[in-house]
Amino acid sequence: MRITQISAHTVSTNYRDAWQHDRRYYIKTENQANTILTVETDSGLSGIGEAAHSPGLYGETPSSTLGALNLVKPHLLGRQALNRNELLNLVDRVMPLGNLAFISALDQAFHDLAGKALNVPVVELLGGKAHQTLPTHISPPTNDSCLDYLNDFLSQGYRVFKIKMSGDTRYDLDLIGNALDAVGESVTLALDANQGWSVPQTLAIAHAIQAHPSFKDNIILEQPVRGNDFEGMAQIRRGTRLRLMADDGIRTNADLLRLIRLEAADIVSIKISRVGGIRKALAMVAMAEAANLLYIIDEINEMRVCNTAVAHLALATRAPLYTGVTCHLLLERDVVAEGGVRVINGQAVIDDQPGLGIGRLNLDTDN
Repeated sequence: MRITQISAHTVSTNYRDAWQHDRRYYIKTENQANTILTVETDSGLSGIGEAAHSPGLYGETPSSTLGALNLVKPHLLGRQALNRNELLNLVDRVMPLGNLAFISALDQAFHDLAGKALNVPVVELLGGKAHQTLPTHISPPTNDSCLDYLNDFLSQGYRVFKIKMSGDTRYDLDLIGNALDAVGESVTLALDANQGWSVPQTLAIAHAIQAHPSFKDNIILEQPVRGNDFEGMAQIRRGTRLRLMADDGIRTNADLLRLIRLEAADIVSIKISRVGGIRKALAMVAMAEAANLLYIIDEINEMRVCNTAVAHLALATRAPLYTGVTCHLLLERDVVAEGGVRVINGQAVIDDQPGLGIGRLNLDTDN
């Protein structure tokens, strides 16, 4: 079975209004434009993957994904479609350092195609389910409606929340305090500053959280400072007993190795869209487990195609704290009209359909 064509289709939507115009430090683009890649073969089977773009964080856009596709496609056409290692090694040779969202989309498509060819779900290609379900976080909007959404999500069964911070210390402490008052000790609150705080600011906020009467040791500080400031992260970790999560600065194995050596986090967020796909994420999971570093399998600006790939990976890994597969639920429209990951009572669930288990796509949202 050989590759005959690789095509790209960009779809665009907005976040729902409460999230599109909230007060988070990370400024959203006017719309969320992701690119669906389709790998076609001479057998009639095809595989799909999604390049989830975050221009403000990582600089990738639909145009850069299309440019990357044009660069690598001549090297992939005609090759054996099921030899993922050869194909992805070749992609790494053509562009060894960049376009990780694009590489992730290719990786997802190759896994989807292999699952369909072998008539097994992607999770079976990864060794099978280590968990039948996993808790997934969801993000209430960073605005005056935050607590209303938080309580609504609690009623739906969610027990892990990623709350985006504004960068304004007073506003963030009020938001955190209200959230602490609203939840019990079984609920985890990950405070995602998206690099919006300084080291002294983070330590001051951490000490204020620990002094809050409703504090229950259920807080995670996620990427409070610049992603490449591993020394600052290490300083924060030494200065507070709150669990510290590294996120935006972890794009390669070398990044993760540096984090481990500096003991700069308690937890690492592994995102297939940021690290270059399932294959590379699995290598990071192995590194984290070898170093006794906790990890989550997470998302970034993803529609349901990529969220589904995240779910397959998360359910195949040994000990993630939780996963993140709900971003598509916060968008006005989704590209998947049939199949894919579902969330039941706050848990990520996948079906046993071949590949990613995604049927019909709705691509009417194209630019």
